[in-house]
Amino acid sequence: MPLFSVVIPTYNRAALLEETLASVFAQTLTDHEVIVVDDGSTDETLALLARYGERIRVLRQSNAGQGVARNLGIREARGEYVAFLDSDDLWPPWTLATFQQVIREQGAPSVVMGRAHSFQHSREVSDLESGAPRVQRFDDYLASADATFIRTACAVAVRTEALRRVGGFSDKRISAEDYDLLYRLGIEPGFVYVESPVTLGYRQHAASSSRDFDRGYEGTVFLLEQERRGSYPGGAARRRERLAMLLFGLRHVTHWMLEHGRSRQALALYARGLRFHRVLPRWRYLLGFPPWVLATSLRSRR
Repeated sequence: MPLFSVVIPTYNRAALLEETLASVFAQTLTDHEVIVVDDGSTDETLALLARYGERIRVLRQSNAGQGVARNLGIREARGEYVAFLDSDDLWPPWTLATFQQVIREQGAPSVVMGRAHSFQHSREVSDLESGAPRVQRFDDYLASADATFIRTACAVAVRTEALRRVGGFSDKRISAEDYDLLYRLGIEPGFVYVESPVTLGYRQHAASSSRDFDRGYEGTVFLLEQERRGSYPGGAARRRERLAMLLFGLRHVTHWMLEHGRSRQALALYARGLRFHRVLPRWRYLLGFPPWVLATSLRSRR
């Protein structure tokens, strides 16, 4: 059994996937298998993957979205942990070795989250520096609610048994399926955040899913609805921790949408969050956001 199963979902990204795979095969730790799940690509993806032979396991499905593709990879994984990598992102050579060291030194936590560095040109990832891991350890993911680090849900390694226990990813085509997974993993024992070194190069480009405003809106609505239904673990005793993270994310998304001219969606999310903000009020946001929406709308009409 390898320590890591590297799961890479991909859809029509042949132009970027080769560089992503090169970053995996450049890892200093070789105790891993590589699973690429093709989500019904119509470009040259399959021809590219065929060149790797037995170095990778290729799984195919009709186009069903990233969550479904990742779940197929989880079902087929043989490793103790699944490390997720998107097909447009890059790992520096020390990523898996860093995760291995953290797992050994921190008592085999259920979830290890790395730190991401946004880039546009791959040389920016090559310029990153390695080093001994500096980490923050928590009893579980929910216990990290008050931590101030930036949560990079696309830069995680998770115990395979824990992933299967919570049911993997949502099959909805939303941009928050990775955060939904983290909330469902919320009380699995052991969560470690790797402050340094950087373990993921997060590519910024026009086709990045993080720039899809409609999916961002739908994803945030989905997370709030899951909390309303009581779908996340921890019950009433851990509700404040869940809300601290959920509402932080909601505030970030509403600001992001407003900055990009999506004032109606931003205001709709603000309204949806009011019932939750009654539990954890942030008065500066609650009182200041509607006037900011109005001012932004007036400026856009000039």
